[in-house]
Amino acid sequence: MKKSLLIIIAFALFNCGCSSVSLFYRNADWYLQHKIDGYTSFNARQEETIRREISNYLDWHRKYALPEYIIFLQNLNGTAQYDGRLKAEKIALLRAQMTDLYRKSLTPAIRPAAEILSSLDSRQIQELERNLAEENKKQQREELDMGRDAYLDKRAYKTLDFLEGLVGNLSREQRQEVKEMSRRLPLVRDIYIEQRETNQGRLIKLLRDNAGTDKIAPFMSLCILTPDATRTAQQQHDIQAFEAASDEMIANIQGMLTIRQKAHLHKEISRYIDELQNLTTDMKAASNTSR
Repeated sequence: MKKSLLIIIAFALFNCGCSSVSLFYRNADWYLQHKIDGYTSFNARQEETIRREISNYLDWHRKYALPEYIIFLQNLNGTAQYDGRLKAEKIALLRAQMTDLYRKSLTPAIRPAAEILSSLDSRQIQELERNLAEENKKQQREELDMGRDAYLDKRAYKTLDFLEGLVGNLSREQRQEVKEMSRRLPLVRDIYIEQRETNQGRLIKLLRDNAGTDKIAPFMSLCILTPDATRTAQQQHDIQAFEAASDEMIANIQGMLTIRQKAHLHKEISRYIDELQNLTTDMKAASNTSR
C-alpha cells in the first residue's frame, strides 16, 4: 500500500533495514552521503559542501523535526487505539498531517541540493542521467515487467508483512481479508514511475541548460512538495482514487484488529516515541556540553 498505509505510515520514515530508529538516525549522515555519492562522481570541493550541508540539515532536523515526529506519533498512537472502526475521513486527515510533516522535513534541503546540482559539469550530468536511468530500469523490472496478478500478490504480501511487524500475527481470516482488500486497490505503479522519469528528464535539461540554482530550486520544490502539480488531470484523478480506497482499507484494517493486536501496535509506536525522545534528550545534552 506504500505511502497511504496511514495507520502505520509514520514508521516508513525509519524503514531502512535498521532494527532501531536511533541506530539509523545516529548514522543518517553516512547513509545520506552514501546515497548522494551513488548518483554521480563529485569533486573534492563538492564533497566538502555536501558533507557540510548534510551536517547542517541533520542539525536542523534534530532540533525542529524530531519534536514534530514525536507529536505526530503520539496522535497516531491514540487514533490507532480507537475502540471501533475509524472513518476513512480520519485516515485522510492523518495522511494530510503526515504529508505536511514530510514537506516541512524536506523543505530546508531543497535549495542546498539545487546549489550542488547547479555546480555539476557536463560529465557529471551525463553520469547522473545514466545512474537515474539504471535505477528506473531496475524498478521497472521489479514492478512493471511482472504480470498484473503477480504484482497484486507482491503488493498484498508486502502489506501483510509490514502490518504483522507492527500488530503481531494476523489470523488466517484477517490475512485473507487484508490480501483481498489490497488486491482491490487501484493500480497506480505506472503513474509514479512515469511521473518520476518525466521530472528527472526536465531536471537534466535544466542542468544541461545551466539554469542555475534560482530555477532549479523552484522546480525541485514543485516536484517534491507539490507533486500533484506535475501530474496530468487523469493521473491526479487516478492517484486520488487510490488514496481514497487506501483510506477506506486502513479504516477497515484498524477495525478488525483485536485487543491484543492493538496492544502490540501501541507498544511498537510507544517504542519509537521513546527512542525519538531519548535522541532529543541526548542531543540537547551534547549541545549543552559543547557550549
